[in-house]
Amino acid sequence: MLKSIRQASRDSIIYSVGNIAVKIVGFILIPLYTDPRYFSVDDFGIIALLDITGLVIISAMASGLPQSLLRWYWDKDYSANQKGIFFMTLVSQVAVGLLFCLILFPLSHNLSDALFKTTDWSNTIKLLILSSALQAVNNLINTLMRIQLRSVLYTIANISKLTAVLLLTIYFIVFRDSGVTGIYIAQVVGNSLFILLLSGYTIKNCKPFFNFQVLKSMSRFGFPLLLANFASSSLTVIDRYALNSLALLKYVALYSLAYKISSVLKLVIVDSIRLAVFPMVMKKIDTPGNKRFYSKTMLYSSFVLMLGIIAISLFSFEIIGLITRSREFLNAYSVVPLLAISVFFVNMREISSFGLYIVKKTNIIGINVVVAAVINILLNIILIPKWNITGAALATVLTQVIFLCMNYIKSQKEYYIPFEQGKLALLLILGSIISFSGLLMTELNLVLRLTLKLLCLVSFPFILYLFDFYEPVEIQTIRKFFNKWKDLSRFRENLKTADHLTDDE
Repeated sequence: MLKSIRQASRDSIIYSVGNIAVKIVGFILIPLYTDPRYFSVDDFGIIALLDITGLVIISAMASGLPQSLLRWYWDKDYSANQKGIFFMTLVSQVAVGLLFCLILFPLSHNLSDALFKTTDWSNTIKLLILSSALQAVNNLINTLMRIQLRSVLYTIANISKLTAVLLLTIYFIVFRDSGVTGIYIAQVVGNSLFILLLSGYTIKNCKPFFNFQVLKSMSRFGFPLLLANFASSSLTVIDRYALNSLALLKYVALYSLAYKISSVLKLVIVDSIRLAVFPMVMKKIDTPGNKRFYSKTMLYSSFVLMLGIIAISLFSFEIIGLITRSREFLNAYSVVPLLAISVFFVNMREISSFGLYIVKKTNIIGINVVVAAVINILLNIILIPKWNITGAALATVLTQVIFLCMNYIKSQKEYYIPFEQGKLALLLILGSIISFSGLLMTELNLVLRLTLKLLCLVSFPFILYLFDFYEPVEIQTIRKFFNKWKDLSRFRENLKTADHLTDDE
């Protein structure tokens, strides 16, 4: 199992480089988006609403095809025709994207009026729809790179696209005075460049093939996931739509900023681990020790994630003060810990759902996410009028807890995995206490505040040790790792020997 964990860890780190780049780009643009010379606070709220609308559109356009490709690519009955399976999936994705554009373009005025009570943003929404269609194709190509464990190519390609989008966004906003529209022009160009950059790789992995029965089976597998993806993305964005309807656009801006900061955890940690691990989960379905691998994936990812949650929560006040150009955004720090904790439940829910993918019971995921979306709507309606952004954050946390429970119970019933529930609960309780302690330190002077927060962060692994969190073999492994890598002069030699680990080591 050690080799599998090492492979997953290595690929997770490589994927995280690309995902970190996404957030770096996002953080570079926040000072620009919050600069009164270019955008007002309400403009930032408009950008947030357009971004989440794009997320919903992409989830619908994906049609469950990336997940179907993941499942069928390694199916023993089709292993000899992997290029044909990819070709059929890619053609289907392009067709779906074109269909959505034909349907949604004429409705852009209606969408603009529904979101902003004006049709002035209809052209920008057309750009958003086109960018979403291109992104859906990009996602499928990214899925192929994940399947083939091409993590380095994946990272290089996505960083190149992000760099192009960043430079083009700055150009259109600062030098062309294109405002919000310039953001989505840059995204259309960036997504097009990504497809062009990987055209050789894409063509190399294609072989003309079409089988209606296979496509029907993939669609039957993917359709519940389409509903799940659509409902899941809706679940992610309901809070901002609700704030737009039940409160002020200013609160959409504040909440969106807090959400951007906390979502670093999902993108850099949760998504990176998922990108690396999920193809391995499919490959390990019938291998000995697979359930222990799934269990340890849950525990180790939760441990790393909780360290990130504590760090983001403790330093949210300082982060927001550093990256924004207007003090109007400073109050967003108060809901960062709540939103960060919600990511912990997201990670547990995704990993606990492995069993449902293995037994092909994806319809259960689809049903659960629809139920969770309805619950989230009700909670937002109840809590936002009372507590504004705090109410929206509470609704998010409560919904993710309920969603986790539904998926966990069903998945364990279909395919039992011995997750270490006691240790996961310990991580959650201790991590939450430390995370929320940062809210009590904002009135302290800067040096004392930063010192106390840093001590809280560093002490977390040692506090876990006092509660017998670590197994003896894990402590031994940590000691060996530290002793091996503490000598930086042997870094290259250690890196070479790491590649020769076996499953028995």
